[in-house]
Amino acid sequence: MLEIKNISINTQDKSLLHNISMDFQLWKNYCILGKNWSWKSSLAMTIMGNSKYILESGDILLDNQSIKNLSPNERSKLWIFLAFQHIPEIAGLKLFEFLRTIYSAKQWQEYSFLQFKKIIEPLFQELNLEKDFLWRDLNVWFSGGERRKLEVLQIKLLQPKYIILDEIDSGLDVDAFKTVAKLVAKQNQPWNTFIVITHIFTILEYIPVDKVYILEEWKLVKEWDISLIEKIKKEWFN
Repeated sequence: MLEIKNISINTQDKSLLHNISMDFQLWKNYCILGKNWSWKSSLAMTIMGNSKYILESGDILLDNQSIKNLSPNERSKLWIFLAFQHIPEIAGLKLFEFLRTIYSAKQWQEYSFLQFKKIIEPLFQELNLEKDFLWRDLNVWFSGGERRKLEVLQIKLLQPKYIILDEIDSGLDVDAFKTVAKLVAKQNQPWNTFIVITHIFTILEYIPVDKVYILEEWKLVKEWDISLIEKIKKEWFN
């Protein structure tokens, strides 16, 4: 289980979230809802260990062990994955080398060029991605839909247990969103958990969730069962 215990988050010049507690059990899916500027993405970045966000108090536990002092790389090796709201691009880093590096790190062994080529090319075929993408700089000149598909590719490749989806509709038109949402939903398996961060409800038409957390004005204001989704829409997002 991934647990957030009474955490308060700030940056060097601003206080963001206060006394937040949530728990995420494997085999169940969750949604973190909040309007703009409710610091949902800041929470996701804190879970992943982004050093920009300071954990002022509280703890983050994975299977009853604190991970608050671990680096993002170390947290990733513990089967936590974050799909970014705004996907970064890195000029000079080829997509193939990026994928080979993160896969080797996850498997605790180095994969050669040929070994990894045999692993990654079938995944590209499954997602209808052009193999030429492998030799391009990471996300440079990729469309929003292509970037999202590459995140789905990483989920298929790494098989994480806790998958945080931070507003994955961002940067997509309606058709591209539907395509990506369907691909993401196919990755939901009995051995993993989706944590969907959003301020809209459309994604929930594709990914079934069990519990909804609502953030507002720097704090957690409600926990709801998903069966009350219509009540949530009316009372909090009308």
